[in-house]
Amino acid sequence: MKNTVGIIILLILILAAYFIYDSNSLSTSAENDFRDFAIKDTAQIDQIFMSQQNGNKVLISRRDTNKWLVNQKFVARPDAIDLILRTVNDIKIRQKVSDATFNHVIKRLAGGATKVEIFLKNESKPHKVWYIGDASADNEGTYMLLEKDGIKSNKPYITHRLMEKGYLGSRFFVDPILWRDRVLLKTNPKNINSIKVVHHADTLTSFLIDKIAETKFEITNLKSGVKTELNPNFGVQYFKRFSGIFYEYRDVKTPKEELDSIFSSPPRNELTLTFSNRQEWKVKNYYLPAAPGATVNDKPIWFHPERMYTYCSDHGEDAYFIVQNLTFDPLIPSIEAFSSSTNVEK
Repeated sequence: MKNTVGIIILLILILAAYFIYDSNSLSTSAENDFRDFAIKDTAQIDQIFMSQQNGNKVLISRRDTNKWLVNQKFVARPDAIDLILRTVNDIKIRQKVSDATFNHVIKRLAGGATKVEIFLKNESKPHKVWYIGDASADNEGTYMLLEKDGIKSNKPYITHRLMEKGYLGSRFFVDPILWRDRVLLKTNPKNINSIKVVHHADTLTSFLIDKIAETKFEITNLKSGVKTELNPNFGVQYFKRFSGIFYEYRDVKTPKEELDSIFSSPPRNELTLTFSNRQEWKVKNYYLPAAPGATVNDKPIWFHPERMYTYCSDHGEDAYFIVQNLTFDPLIPSIEAFSSSTNVEK
């Protein structure tokens, strides 16, 4: 009888311990159900570190500087930074992950998520960590998991940006090259002393424009050597075109041997700016080969009609930029473009 009572008491104690443990476990689970992905005061964010399990990673930081840098070396794209910060500010939970897909989503997040660590000013540990997974089945949301203080949430959610449908993960890319600002030149036109355009592969006439004074310009025909005074209004407007020059993208897919062959060939044209501090900025433009069999109006073409390769002295020999002719052609006209704006012959 005593043994029976003892066994009953032991069973009661075991059951009580189990329910206490299970209750604590459930409580802990509820506490780790993180949903506050957003950070409203994005001005406090000064570092964003993104990484993937394949080893790809990138640091976007403005810590100890007044501008966002890529891996603390290159200026980051303002448009991409702005999009991320607006996403961090506006992100909302769209819906819970269904029970039917819960385990699958967890596995996908564990095996292939992009980890985004968001740091606030003066913090050595991330304020929040996002794990960004796949797009939802309808492609209008994104599977995500939140981590805070080193503790991961036990529940993923489908998120979206307020008033916006679509996948959020594509804006959190980890390729440092794609993060670099697409600027070839940003300058104050008042600091430019001269602009020289040399045409090699066409019939356009090369020229040199010297700024003699703030509103006084002299243009030289580099073919004939004739110098004329340029109407100040045309000179000022032309110099203003060089306030900001941007490339479309960097070619990272074409084999280097092929690129080196293109860039070692004679350039299509050259553009040289000399500044008041005597420094120079130079670009050389090269024809971009068209795809095999390409045609325009049923006629075969060998070079792309809308784009060309560009070498820029500020970026070095291994930066293979592609620019749009629409953007660059106004910067490299023939001297005839100024013929109606010259008024004094020397």
